[in-house]
Amino acid sequence: MIPDDALNDLRLRLAGYTRPGQELHRNILFDTLVSSVPRDPQVKVQIYNAEIAPGGYTNWHCHNGATFFVALQGIFEAEFEEGILVRARAGDVYSEPIAKFHRGHNPHPQIPYLCIGFCLTSPDREHVTNVIRPW
Repeated sequence: MIPDDALNDLRLRLAGYTRPGQELHRNILFDTLVSSVPRDPQVKVQIYNAEIAPGGYTNWHCHNGATFFVALQGIFEAEFEEGILVRARAGDVYSEPIAKFHRGHNPHPQIPYLCIGFCLTSPDREHVTNVIRPW
C-alpha cells in the first residue's frame, strides 16, 4: 500500500476547477489546451487523454509531428533505442522527439499513469506510426 503523501506527489493538483463527478473535458487544463489549438487548415490537431496501467507499456511507435504531454498522475518513461530519454511525473509538461521510435512505460507498480496529449501534424499525415519492434 502506498502512503497518502506519496500518492499526493504523483497526482497533479487542480483544486478549485473540477468538482467530483465532472469529466476530464471540463477540466480547466483541457479547456485551456482546446482554446489554444491553431485554427489553420494546414495543421491537423489531435488532443486526447491516455492511460498506461501500472507496470504497463504502450506499443512501439513514432510521432509524425510535434507532440506535447501534460502528466496528470503517476510516472512515465519513454524508452528509445538509446535507453530512457524522457521521464515525467504528475505536473510535468514534456514532448517526445518527432520520427523517433519509442514506447512508453509506467514503472509504478500501483498507480496508473494519466496524461493529456496535444499533437500537431500536417493534414496529410497520420499522427502516429506504429511498428512491432523498430530495431
